[in-house]
Amino acid sequence: MRASELLKRYAAGERDFSQASLWGVNLSKAILRGIDLSRADLRGANLRGIALREACLDGAKLAEADLTGANLWGADLRGADLQGANLTEANLTGADLRKACLVQAILNKSNLNSVNLSEADLNSAHLWGANLCAAKLLEIDLRAANLRGAYLCQAILSGNLSEANLSGANLSWTILAGANLQDAILSEAELSSANLTGTNLSNAKLRGADLRGADLSDANLSGVNLNEANLSMAKLTGTILNGATLSGADLRGTNLTETNLTEANLLGANLRGVMMPDLPTSG
Repeated sequence: MRASELLKRYAAGERDFSQASLWGVNLSKAILRGIDLSRADLRGANLRGIALREACLDGAKLAEADLTGANLWGADLRGADLQGANLTEANLTGADLRKACLVQAILNKSNLNSVNLSEADLNSAHLWGANLCAAKLLEIDLRAANLRGAYLCQAILSGNLSEANLSGANLSWTILAGANLQDAILSEAELSSANLTGTNLSNAKLRGADLRGADLSDANLSGVNLNEANLSMAKLTGTILNGATLSGADLRGTNLTETNLTEANLLGANLRGVMMPDLPTSG
């Protein structure tokens, strides 16, 4: 179907374009609020600046589509294929992206506030500076994704973030309980008051991270780089820190009596007011 035909029929009041073949179509800056494009083929389409507010795009094929600056507020994108799509600075506030494929998609500086990305695949996706505050990211795949400087405050997140780059990201008050962050980069990240209970952070890079008041109970931080990190008042009950480096870290007010510190490096750490584990006494 040509773009001109779709626009003419939409202007006449038609909204159902489900399963339409629109491969490579140019609908740049078109206003198509509430349109039904479920299971439509829009691969490689030019959708720059398009208005698809509250549109139905579940199961749509949008691989390699250009959605730069698109308005997808409240859109239904469940199960959509957005592999390699460009969504730079797109507005996806409140959109439903459950089980969507966003492998290697570009979402830099996009607005994903309050979206539902549960069970979505964002392996190697680009989310630099993206707004994911209050987003639901349950059982998500963010392996090797680039989330530098992203905002994830108050988001609920579980799944696989191994090798993801979250340096400088804001994760304050975020729930990451049980998430896999093995080998992730969280240098200078804001994690104050975050819930990281049972999280796997082994070999992660947390240099200079702000973990004030964070709950790291039963988390695995073996081999982690926490140099110059702020862990004051953090909960570390049952936390594994064996082989971790905490040189210059701020641990004021923490309770380490039930923390595994085997071979941990605490050189120059601030231990004021810290409750340390009992040292074994010689018989």
